[in-house]
Amino acid sequence: MAMMIFPTSSRLILRRLSTTSSSSSLLSLAASEQASTLIPATIKNHVVSFSRPSCAAIAKPTRFMSTQQQKTPIANANSPPPEKLSPEAGLGAQDAMKLFVQHGVGRRKLNDIAADKGKTPLVDRWQKMVATYIETQCHVITLLGYTPDERGIGLYTQHLQQAMASSSPEVQDMLRIAGRDTYRMVLANAFDLPLMEEQESKGEISIVDARNIMHKVSLRMQDPEVLEKVAKICSVSVETNDSPEAQQIDMARKHTVIQQVMVDDVYLAGGDDSLVNECGFGTGEDGYVRMQFAMAEHQGDPLITQYVGAAMMKLLESAGIDVSALQQQAQGGQA
Repeated sequence: MAMMIFPTSSRLILRRLSTTSSSSSLLSLAASEQASTLIPATIKNHVVSFSRPSCAAIAKPTRFMSTQQQKTPIANANSPPPEKLSPEAGLGAQDAMKLFVQHGVGRRKLNDIAADKGKTPLVDRWQKMVATYIETQCHVITLLGYTPDERGIGLYTQHLQQAMASSSPEVQDMLRIAGRDTYRMVLANAFDLPLMEEQESKGEISIVDARNIMHKVSLRMQDPEVLEKVAKICSVSVETNDSPEAQQIDMARKHTVIQQVMVDDVYLAGGDDSLVNECGFGTGEDGYVRMQFAMAEHQGDPLITQYVGAAMMKLLESAGIDVSALQQQAQGGQA
């Protein structure tokens, strides 16, 4: 995936965004997508084209997304969707995202997230960050004629990939960098860190180092103790019926469990001996965020995708999530 499009692996959010204007509904769906947010965007989209916040999965009602009076502009239902997307339009969409993230409602929401540091858990704030990203992206693609739902995000992503495939290497890199920088801007604002300035002084991490780091991450993700912990927590059902809504809630809960375990037991376990510190990003939450920021440069690397994709499958299976069913659902939704 050329752009950092949080969406393609997000089913729950997209559906809800097209049927409700309630931000708390949007947030209550986001958790299911968040399990994969803790790994590079490529992996998220490679492994899980299921419920990832593309416009529809963000957990827990909260004042953070108090946009209940706001409504995403809906494309004319009688108008056919775009048949293709030009590279210029793709770049323009990223410019619009940056505008809203830097100066619009998106920035205010990201500032609210940053202000909650030390008050709310990292996973909750990460989910809110993704929700803001997705909500903003849905507004932008709607103005290009796509619907702000799962199908619209999927079609937009497909058209963007087609545009990149037919573009020159120079244009492809422009699109990749535009998406990367938009995501990085969201990260820096949401966690109030001088990440852009630090990157300019240090330069990009090499592909060799990035692969080594994500190989370590993938091994830690498959540690028997990590898999057992996920399985134990997820084995306790909190739902009292088998309705579709209850199943969605349970799915979101399991994704949140995976995300929390990845933060606590994969990236940050051990304090000074944590994985993020071992890889040179520092300790604690800030080290984790810096690592995600750095890895965005290599989000499309196939070897990294292979490493973390296989490990994420193990985590999903441990959580009792039917991966094959999710993949079939994703394919059906994009058909």
